[in-house]
Amino acid sequence: MNQLYDQILEGMLDFIDGDDDADYTSSDVEICGSLLSKFISSVPEGISHDKAMVEVKTLVLALNELNEQCDFSLIETDQREGICELIFQTLASAGVEFDEDVTEEWREW
Repeated sequence: MNQLYDQILEGMLDFIDGDDDADYTSSDVEICGSLLSKFISSVPEGISHDKAMVEVKTLVLALNELNEQCDFSLIETDQREGICELIFQTLASAGVEFDEDVTEEWREW
Protein backbone atom coordinates (compact mmCIF):
# COMPACT_ATOMS: atom_id res chain seq x y z
CA MET A 1 0.00 0.00 0.00
CA ASN A 2 2.89 2.36 0.71
CA GLN A 3 4.16 1.93 -2.83
CA LEU A 4 0.77 2.85 -4.27
CA TYR A 5 0.54 5.88 -1.97
CA ASP A 6 3.98 7.04 -3.12
CA GLN A 7 3.11 6.51 -6.80
CA ILE A 8 -0.02 8.65 -6.51
CA LEU A 9 1.80 11.57 -4.93
CA GLU A 10 4.88 11.27 -7.13
CA GLY A 11 2.67 11.41 -10.22
CA MET A 12 1.15 14.65 -8.98
CA LEU A 13 4.55 16.12 -8.18
CA ASP A 14 6.01 15.03 -11.51
CA PHE A 15 3.34 17.00 -13.31
CA ILE A 16 4.28 20.15 -11.38
CA ASP A 17 7.94 19.65 -12.27
CA GLY A 18 7.12 19.34 -15.96
CA ASP A 19 4.54 22.12 -16.23
CA ASP A 20 5.14 25.75 -15.31
CA ASP A 21 1.39 26.40 -15.48
CA ALA A 22 0.19 23.66 -13.14
CA ASP A 23 -3.04 24.59 -11.37
CA TYR A 24 -1.83 23.16 -8.08
CA THR A 25 1.23 23.29 -5.86
CA SER A 26 3.28 20.87 -3.83
CA SER A 27 1.27 22.07 -0.82
CA ASP A 28 -1.88 20.77 -2.49
CA VAL A 29 -0.14 17.42 -3.03
CA GLU A 30 0.82 17.38 0.67
CA ILE A 31 -2.82 18.00 1.62
CA CYS A 32 -3.87 15.13 -0.64
CA GLY A 33 -1.27 12.91 1.01
CA SER A 34 -2.54 13.89 4.45
CA LEU A 35 -6.11 13.07 3.47
CA LEU A 36 -5.06 9.66 2.17
CA SER A 37 -2.97 8.94 5.27
CA LYS A 38 -5.79 9.95 7.55
CA PHE A 39 -8.15 7.63 5.68
CA ILE A 40 -5.77 4.68 5.91
CA SER A 41 -5.37 5.16 9.65
CA SER A 42 -9.13 5.59 10.16
CA VAL A 43 -9.94 2.16 8.69
CA PRO A 44 -8.44 -0.38 11.10
CA GLU A 45 -8.90 -4.11 10.84
CA GLY A 46 -12.31 -5.13 12.12
CA ILE A 47 -14.02 -1.79 11.40
CA SER A 48 -17.72 -2.14 10.63
CA HIS A 49 -18.85 -1.86 7.04
CA ASP A 50 -21.02 1.16 7.85
CA LYS A 51 -18.20 3.02 9.63
CA ALA A 52 -15.82 2.22 6.77
CA MET A 53 -18.27 3.67 4.24
CA VAL A 54 -18.51 6.85 6.33
CA GLU A 55 -14.71 7.11 6.13
CA VAL A 56 -14.76 6.53 2.35
CA LYS A 57 -17.40 9.23 1.90
CA THR A 58 -15.45 11.66 4.08
CA LEU A 59 -12.28 11.07 2.05
CA VAL A 60 -13.96 11.30 -1.34
CA LEU A 61 -15.79 14.53 -0.47
CA ALA A 62 -12.58 16.08 0.87
CA LEU A 63 -10.73 15.07 -2.31
CA ASN A 64 -13.56 16.53 -4.41
CA GLU A 65 -13.17 19.84 -2.60
CA LEU A 66 -9.38 19.84 -2.90
CA ASN A 67 -9.52 18.95 -6.59
CA GLU A 68 -12.06 21.73 -7.20
CA GLN A 69 -9.74 24.22 -5.49
CA CYS A 70 -7.06 23.10 -7.95
CA ASP A 71 -9.30 23.76 -10.98
CA PHE A 72 -9.99 20.02 -11.24
CA SER A 73 -6.41 19.31 -12.29
CA LEU A 74 -4.93 17.61 -9.21
CA ILE A 75 -6.57 14.22 -9.71
CA GLU A 76 -6.14 13.00 -13.27
CA THR A 77 -6.85 9.52 -14.63
CA ASP A 78 -3.73 7.84 -13.20
CA GLN A 79 -4.25 9.40 -9.80
CA ARG A 80 -7.97 8.55 -9.81
CA GLU A 81 -7.22 4.91 -10.52
CA GLY A 82 -4.47 4.87 -7.89
CA ILE A 83 -6.61 6.53 -5.23
CA CYS A 84 -9.49 4.13 -5.88
CA GLU A 85 -7.12 1.17 -5.68
CA LEU A 86 -5.67 2.53 -2.41
CA ILE A 87 -9.18 2.81 -0.99
CA PHE A 88 -10.07 -0.71 -2.11
CA GLN A 89 -6.83 -2.16 -0.69
CA THR A 90 -7.36 -0.35 2.61
CA LEU A 91 -10.88 -1.71 2.90
CA ALA A 92 -9.77 -5.23 1.98
CA SER A 93 -6.95 -5.10 4.54
CA ALA A 94 -9.48 -4.10 7.18
CA GLY A 95 -11.72 -7.03 6.25
CA VAL A 96 -14.46 -4.86 4.77
CA GLU A 97 -16.27 -6.63 1.97
CA PHE A 98 -17.47 -4.73 -1.09
CA ASP A 99 -18.38 -5.75 -4.60
CA GLU A 100 -18.54 -2.43 -6.40
CA ASP A 101 -16.74 0.89 -6.67
CA VAL A 102 -17.52 2.35 -3.26
CA THR A 103 -16.32 5.82 -4.31
CA GLU A 104 -18.57 6.27 -7.33
CA GLU A 105 -21.58 7.61 -5.44
CA TRP A 106 -19.67 10.71 -4.26
CA ARG A 107 -16.65 10.93 -6.58
CA GLU A 108 -16.35 13.92 -8.91
CA TRP A 109 -12.78 13.19 -10.06
